[in-house]
Amino acid sequence: MAVPAHIESPVGRSLGRVVVSSSIGTAMEWYDYFLYVAGGTLLFDKLFFPQLSPAVGTIAALGTLAVGSVSKPLGGMLFGHLGDRLGRKTVLVLTLVIMGVSTTVVGLLPTAATIGGWAPVLLVVLRFVQGLAAGGEWGGSVLLVAEHTPAHRRGFFTSMTQSGIALGFLAATGIFALFSGVLSQQQFESWGWRVPFLASVVLVAVGLYMRLKVDESPEFAALQARGKQARAPIAEVFRHHRKSALVTIGARLGESGFSSLVQLAVLVYGVDVLHVSPTMALVALMVGFAVEMVTMVGFGRLSDRVGRRPVYILGATAAAVLAFPLIWMLGSDNGLLLILAVSLAFGTGHAGMIGVVPSFFTELFPADLRYSGMSVNLISGGITAVFPLAVSALILWSGGSLWPLGGLLVVIALTGLASVYWAEETHHFDRADGTHPEQAHALAADTHS
Repeated sequence: MAVPAHIESPVGRSLGRVVVSSSIGTAMEWYDYFLYVAGGTLLFDKLFFPQLSPAVGTIAALGTLAVGSVSKPLGGMLFGHLGDRLGRKTVLVLTLVIMGVSTTVVGLLPTAATIGGWAPVLLVVLRFVQGLAAGGEWGGSVLLVAEHTPAHRRGFFTSMTQSGIALGFLAATGIFALFSGVLSQQQFESWGWRVPFLASVVLVAVGLYMRLKVDESPEFAALQARGKQARAPIAEVFRHHRKSALVTIGARLGESGFSSLVQLAVLVYGVDVLHVSPTMALVALMVGFAVEMVTMVGFGRLSDRVGRRPVYILGATAAAVLAFPLIWMLGSDNGLLLILAVSLAFGTGHAGMIGVVPSFFTELFPADLRYSGMSVNLISGGITAVFPLAVSALILWSGGSLWPLGGLLVVIALTGLASVYWAEETHHFDRADGTHPEQAHALAADTHS
C-alpha cells in the first residue's frame, strides 16, 4: 500500500507505517475470506462434502462462509471491548495472529477421504475462529489510521486502508488461479489447493512486523493517560448511541452485501449455471478489484471535500441503478462484458460506499466508545451470512435465472442508501485549523475538567 511521497515528517512517517500496517491486516482478513469463497465454490464440496450431490455439496461448502459471518459480530463485540479498554494496537496484534494461524491450519487440514466426518467439522471450527478474529480486525485497523490522521484528511487516508480488500482478493485469486492453471486437476485437488492457505504465513509475518513497530493511537493514549476508558463500552453504545449503531449496520449491509452478491453471482451463477470457466470468473473479479483500488481512494478523498453522506449515497445509487444492467452483462456469455460488469460494480457502486465507510463510522462515535461502536456494524454479517446459501437456493428455485439476483442487489443497495440518508453528516469544516467540531468540544471539556 503506497503512501503519498510528500509525507516526510516524523509524524508523517509514523502515519505511513500505520496505513501500511492496517492495509496488510485488512488484506489478511480478506485474503482468508476470498480463499474460502474460491475453495467453497470450486473445490470444497468434493474434498469435505463428497457424500452430497454437487449442488447440495456447494451449498454445504458455502455454509462454512456463513459460519464465519455469524462469528464476526461476536468477535467484533469481544475485541471491540478489549480495544476500548486495552488499546487498538494490542488487540490488532492478537487478531492478526489468530487469523493467520487459523488460515494456515486449513492448509494442513485432512479431507473427508482421510478422516471422514471430522473434516467438515474441523473446517467449520476453523472458519468460526477466523471470523471471531476478523470481527476485531477491521474496526481496529481503521481506527488506528483515523486516530493518527487530521480530520480534514481522514476520508483519504482511511480509504487507503480499504485497498487491503482488493489486495487480499488479488493475492488469493491470483495464487489460486495460478495453481489451478499450472497443475493438473488431480494435483490441484490432492495438494495444490493447500498452498494458498499455507502462504498466508507470509502476510502474517509482514503484517506482524509492521504492526509491532507502529505507535498506539494518540487519541486512545490520551484517554488511557487520563483514565477515561469506558467501563462497559458496548453497553454505552447501545444506551447512548443507538441511532449511530443502526446507521452503521444498515450502511455496512448495503456495502458488504452488494460486494458479496456480485462475487457470488460471478463464482456461483457464472461458473455453475452459465459455465463460465473458473479462470475467466477469477480474472473478471481481479480486474474489478484492481479498478476499485484506485476509485475507492478517489471517493474517500472526495468525502473530505463534500462530506461522507453525499458520497456514500452516490455509490449506493450507482449500485442500485447498475444492478440489472450488470445482471444482463453477466448472463451475456461474453468475457469482456463480464469483466466490464464487475469493474462497474466494484469501481463505482461498491467503491463509493467502502471509500467512505471507514471515516464515516469513525466520526459517528466518541473516542472512548469508538472501537465497540464501529464493531456493531458487523451485526449485518448475520444477514450477509445467508447470502451464499440464498444465492445457491436461487439457482435451484429460478431454474438458473439471474433476474431474482438483480432484484436482491437493488434491495441491498437501497438499504444502505436509506440508512445513510437517515444519518447526520459527520464531517464539517467549521474551524480554520481543520479540527472536527467534536474534537474541539472534547478538548474543551478536558481542559475544564
